[in-house]
Amino acid sequence: MVAARSKLVLICVGGLAALLVTTAGGCSGCESPAAGTGDGGVESCEGLGVDDDGDGYGVGCPAGEDCNDHDDGLHEDCCAVGAYQGCPCDPSVDTEIACFDGPAEVASNAPCMKGLRSCDEETSTWGACGGQILPEDEICDGEDNDCDLEADDGVQSACGNCLPGCDEVEVGDDPFPFPPTDPSVDVDGVGLDPNGDLVLDSSTIENHFLWIANDRQGTVSKLDTRSGKEVARYATVSHEVLVNLSGGVVPAWDANTVAPADGNADNRPSRTAVDFRADVWVANRAHDGAGIQPSVTKIMNAVEECTDRNGNTIIDTSTDVDGDGVINIANPVEFFAESDECIAMTVVVGGAGANARALAIDPGIEPGDPGNVWVGMFQEQAFYQLNGVTGQLIQRVPPTGPSGVSPYGAAIDGQGRLWAPHSCCGISSMEQINTNENPASYSTLPVPAFSNAARGGYGIVVDTEDRVWLGGWPEAGLLRYDPATTTWTEATIPGVFNVTEWGVRGVGLDQHGNVWAAVHNDWSDGQVARFDADTATATGNWDIGGEIPVGVGVDFDGDVWTINQATSNASRLHIDQTTLEPADHPDTANPTPVDVFPVGPKPYTYSDFTGLGLRTVVRPTGTYTVPIQGCSGTAGAHWLSVTWDATTPVNTEVNIYVRSGDDLATLEEQPQFGPWTVSPADLQVLPGPVPDGRYLLLTIELISNDNESTPIVHGYSVDWACPGEPVP
Repeated sequence: MVAARSKLVLICVGGLAALLVTTAGGCSGCESPAAGTGDGGVESCEGLGVDDDGDGYGVGCPAGEDCNDHDDGLHEDCCAVGAYQGCPCDPSVDTEIACFDGPAEVASNAPCMKGLRSCDEETSTWGACGGQILPEDEICDGEDNDCDLEADDGVQSACGNCLPGCDEVEVGDDPFPFPPTDPSVDVDGVGLDPNGDLVLDSSTIENHFLWIANDRQGTVSKLDTRSGKEVARYATVSHEVLVNLSGGVVPAWDANTVAPADGNADNRPSRTAVDFRADVWVANRAHDGAGIQPSVTKIMNAVEECTDRNGNTIIDTSTDVDGDGVINIANPVEFFAESDECIAMTVVVGGAGANARALAIDPGIEPGDPGNVWVGMFQEQAFYQLNGVTGQLIQRVPPTGPSGVSPYGAAIDGQGRLWAPHSCCGISSMEQINTNENPASYSTLPVPAFSNAARGGYGIVVDTEDRVWLGGWPEAGLLRYDPATTTWTEATIPGVFNVTEWGVRGVGLDQHGNVWAAVHNDWSDGQVARFDADTATATGNWDIGGEIPVGVGVDFDGDVWTINQATSNASRLHIDQTTLEPADHPDTANPTPVDVFPVGPKPYTYSDFTGLGLRTVVRPTGTYTVPIQGCSGTAGAHWLSVTWDATTPVNTEVNIYVRSGDDLATLEEQPQFGPWTVSPADLQVLPGPVPDGRYLLLTIELISNDNESTPIVHGYSVDWACPGEPVP
């Protein structure tokens, strides 16, 4: 195998010299003086330059350049034997010839491919080989990267596959294997630091999207937070993947009911919640008529996680085919309605007319869980906890009857407590549910009025200290509740608090200790306001170029977004992550702190529509999961221990979980053992013993309890014994 390399060569044709870039297999047409060894031989190039064919010539070699580094018998005058780049040609006769700058013996082996070389009319020399595909270094990915008709040759483990090791596997001085180089590894919220060590890093999940419910169209817009473009739009119900828990009938999505803008008065989506795998749940309120059935729908974020339901070998899903940054729902190649194969399920939940107005994601039970979804029913006064993978009912809170609280929104704190304000726009109580229990306990507490005696309440968010914030609509302020001290604090916006018709709707959280509020003047105008979460004081407010900003959220790059109901668009306020102040966005044609992007009609979302709040507050963790094969053949390994080397600053932890089994395809379904918290972990004692099996699925969990520090895992090793070997 020879990898393609670039080099700078001097081309001499007809006494003229030109400087060109070519590949290691190219030819300059010039003879390079050989550096003799004193006995007529050629100095070795080993350790000095690039000499792929071993003839002593090559880039950086003492003997000089090699015009064909794939033929050890040819290194000086390539033009005498072939048409290489820079060699003379006659434009009146010579046009194009087939070419390949790699080893000739692999030129016809896929994925390698020959290219074409053309005669340059101006220089009368052959040009570069265009369109060729050269061999690359082999990596363990199931592909024949070096075109030698053998996939993964020389890079497989001793077990004959891409899984690490046999007898023992160890990752230490080298960086942890990561996708896509090692497709068997799964990462969630972790990354590599400059030393190749494992650290918390939410960027390993594709989190640069926000999800906006288009109330009057019955759709969800997916926006790329970096470009601002709408990359997909989905119907908020699909009868093709229905999970019917209540026996009710969900209205179908109908293109005939979505125009004018106030059409489609059936499903009426509103709240969206992004889970730990960056997939989204959307709640359909379905509150415009007696007997209308609410539902929730899960939509996958990554196309590779979607299901080819119609068997045509491709995923039929919404994309911006024409590249205009907006999805056209009348275009069948941009919008697939209920047949979109990235819609994972629609769950019919709650009673008819129950009105789904609250949505939140809990931490889940095991590492790697996407989290379970909690759906709050306004009229029914109850919450439903659904399995985040299957959609099946886990529990109803309370088990029967009403709770006395009509949830208008929901947020879950770092201790697993769900908080939900009662009713809207004049609330007087808030519900607390312990999501760690089944059946879950719940209670209510009173919500005070503002100092001017007015009551308010709309959006809800929890900060990193587990303090609960309520948007104060119709007042231009927020109320903060601290469960640790059971105290309430009023936070108001100077200049607009107690001013008629100004009020706060949605609230959001950033990673720098700020709470953000969407505020507008009655049914027009729009601003976003920032509050210091510790002091509960306003630190600025800015116009956002849209009207009636119902929701506000912060993306994973730190920019602030509002969802503008009246103008059917989303606004982005760019925040410089050095100064932490608004600044011109560097990636726009006309730099400005505020950009506005179109979405569907009448967007109405004010929940955690980016997923930042979930990852910042509910579960500041990450996992690295890798399958390991033990003994060769079909023998089951006796799993002994896991040893790891980690730096754990104050408020951080590292935990180890494992599963074992004989089938890779079902390994994730086997019982999970753990956590082990101290290295080395003896897998044959509690929380084990781990049963014998051909494979072990190792999960390294990194935890930050202060949302600031990260543990650092430098390496790990797994030990096992095979049948016939002595067991320690």
